[in-house]
Amino acid sequence: MITLYDLAVEGDRRPSPYCWRTKYVLKHKGLAWRDEPVGFTEKEKIAFAQSQTVPVIHDGATVVKDSWAIARHLDEAYPNNPLFANEAALSHARFVAGWADSVVQPALFPIIVGDLYERVRPADQAYFRETRGKRIGTTDFAGFQKAARDKGVVAFRTVLEPARRVLKEQAFLAGAKPAYPDYALAGSLLWAHIASPLVLLEPDDPVYAWRERMLDLFDGLGRKAKAA
Repeated sequence: MITLYDLAVEGDRRPSPYCWRTKYVLKHKGLAWRDEPVGFTEKEKIAFAQSQTVPVIHDGATVVKDSWAIARHLDEAYPNNPLFANEAALSHARFVAGWADSVVQPALFPIIVGDLYERVRPADQAYFRETRGKRIGTTDFAGFQKAARDKGVVAFRTVLEPARRVLKEQAFLAGAKPAYPDYALAGSLLWAHIASPLVLLEPDDPVYAWRERMLDLFDGLGRKAKAA
């Protein structure tokens, strides 16, 4: 049985966008796993992997860290239902994952940081204040979030325009069926969905309809998550 080390916050919510990528990959591959919750400060739980962050998996005797490395490992170790059928699919997936990392999530963080802080376990709040406070230059997360939302929600929706253009023409970013590009962006939106009650998307947005399909995928994997 594969073990997935997964970020947990208060109420056993699981917000990590990178762990969500891994969960979708596991489902895509038809693989069972067990979760091992890890708080922000429980670094000792993943020290065996020489990692400071999740996801990490134990797959038998094999240890893999980082969501992209995990996806590559699982696709090679379990050839059925390939994630990356060819070099073009691999390159497409790498591009979308990089876009989600470097553009989508930085646009999301300022408008959900206060809500996320409210859901961090009490034992992890000092760590969150120190690390995220350095990132944004303040520990007044609620105030920072309030100011960021004045223009940030509209800016975030604009950031999604590349995905919107694709999803006007096809059901998923990967085509007729979902694959890693979809899992990468879905992980980012699930991060917000679990951390914050903020309404990010308009119902007539093609990205909204796609997100609904992603929430329903794999017997409602995303929809069953504890949302804000």
